[in-house]
Amino acid sequence: MDRTERFYIIAMFFAMSLWAVSWPCSKILIQQAHPYLIAFMRFVSVWVCILPLMFVFKIPLLPRKKELVLIFVAGVCNALYSLLFFQGLTFGDAGRAGVITMTLSPIFGSLLSMVFGGVYVSVHEKLGLVLGFVSGIFLLHIEDFSSLLNPFNLFFVGAALAWTFVTLVSKKALLHPLKFNCYVSCISALLFAPYLVFGEGIKESLEVADSVFWICFLVVSILSVVVATSIFYKGVEVLGVHRGGSFLLLVPVFALVFSFFILGEEPDVRTIIGCILAILAIYMLSIYKASHLHWLRKYFH
Repeated sequence: MDRTERFYIIAMFFAMSLWAVSWPCSKILIQQAHPYLIAFMRFVSVWVCILPLMFVFKIPLLPRKKELVLIFVAGVCNALYSLLFFQGLTFGDAGRAGVITMTLSPIFGSLLSMVFGGVYVSVHEKLGLVLGFVSGIFLLHIEDFSSLLNPFNLFFVGAALAWTFVTLVSKKALLHPLKFNCYVSCISALLFAPYLVFGEGIKESLEVADSVFWICFLVVSILSVVVATSIFYKGVEVLGVHRGGSFLLLVPVFALVFSFFILGEEPDVRTIIGCILAILAIYMLSIYKASHLHWLRKYFH
């Protein structure tokens, strides 16, 4: 392992912690301002920060015609994700919300790819889907059918699905991550812009916002979306898809830890079990390789 790889391994831990800490920070934000206002401000901030970077890195500004539809679809799904993301936090814990969204989304993505993409389903992928289904029962605290339909579950299962479509569209679009983020954020901001005209209490919310609010906003917008996302994509490029992608498994764990220390949320046993099962499911669906078994046999012998 050379110095560059060691640097990006440390950087990936930092990026995953930024993604995770955005959950408790978002919970703090919605206690002081309307979710629509926060979403609009977030997307405008991301767009303003990414646009100059595109000039710095000489990324072509204008998308091709065939990319416009994909960008628009991703923008709508991204706006829907943010709507469900911020609104859903009013119904429950940020830690459990982060675990549900960050673990169910890749599971949904694998399932949709298998069902509609005609992808061959291996034994370990079938095991991953079973683990994902069981993890959902624990994470959503399903005791009967009515418990599945409580607002918290509906919002964050919906958020996981919306983010799944953003991810799938981004892969199909084959755009530079900064360019994709720039246009998607712009479209999402425009979709939330009507709140500036029809919303109430906007000026009052901003006037009473304290330093904690603005620090959390910085984390949720610039650090989480611009900095962490850029580090992640570069890390995947340097470390490889499997090694780089494996760091995503840290996000739900970090989300529980940060929510405990920042908000005092104590995860219950079902959430912890569901988190472990979901991480195993993501591993089997996205990261597992036969060589891993050979490594384990060699290590234990």
